[in-house]
Amino acid sequence: MTTRPPSVADTAAVDSDDPLFVASLEKGMRVLDAFRDASDSLGLTDIASITGLGKSAAQRFIHTWERMGYLIKDPASRRYRLGPRVVELGYFFLRSDRLVSMAAPHLVALRDRCGLAVHMSVLAGTDMIYLLRLPSRQLTLAEMLPGRRMPAWCNSGGRMLLTPQDDDAIRQALLRAPPRAFTPRTVVNPDALLALIRQAREDGYALTEDQVLQNQVGAAVLVRDARDVPLAAISVRAPRHDYPTDRLLSDIVPQLFRTAQAIQDA
Repeated sequence: MTTRPPSVADTAAVDSDDPLFVASLEKGMRVLDAFRDASDSLGLTDIASITGLGKSAAQRFIHTWERMGYLIKDPASRRYRLGPRVVELGYFFLRSDRLVSMAAPHLVALRDRCGLAVHMSVLAGTDMIYLLRLPSRQLTLAEMLPGRRMPAWCNSGGRMLLTPQDDDAIRQALLRAPPRAFTPRTVVNPDALLALIRQAREDGYALTEDQVLQNQVGAAVLVRDARDVPLAAISVRAPRHDYPTDRLLSDIVPQLFRTAQAIQDA
């Protein structure tokens, strides 16, 4: 099974006695991680506040990232945004990841057959990260970019990624980071979410409706390796008015299972 890197937030609790852990590097990565939820640029004060670093330390890290091309400074506003080299790192990963290379042609074929948005995601702590996102014609730019990180409980792919975990671990994760609603129909009650994840574990697939976006449904299954170890989730997103639950089950779920098997056999 491919090991996925944690976020900077995931490393915050790393044992300080770990002789190989470079604390200064972790602090520097906090600066890049500060842009995770930024819709635009950030100033020095913003970055220091988000990262918990002093202004002097934040300024040194910012300057280093700028010199290396990972941050770009606006000369007029003196604010920063991520630079193109961040995208280049993502490209290096996607280009070299064996799972991505195996799955991509099969996911393209699935998207072409059903005409809907197709995604592949992996678990990172209690979150999920999209590795591949093949858009339908209706999706916006933000919805087709890989690399987005979301809580795993909130959509079909993430719920499938949680199914291999035991119930106590899932319950504790939900209690540590209480779910928040994306839409009026988002399920946020921990017991209800745990019941849905249990159902997905039993069925081998997960279905969602209006959980992250209004009028959107989703279906997902797991991709496993030859030893039956879960590697990723593949999912399809569709308009609710075109794909009620019975059509998702009859048309999409079987295609997801066949695609997952094709990826495993590749």
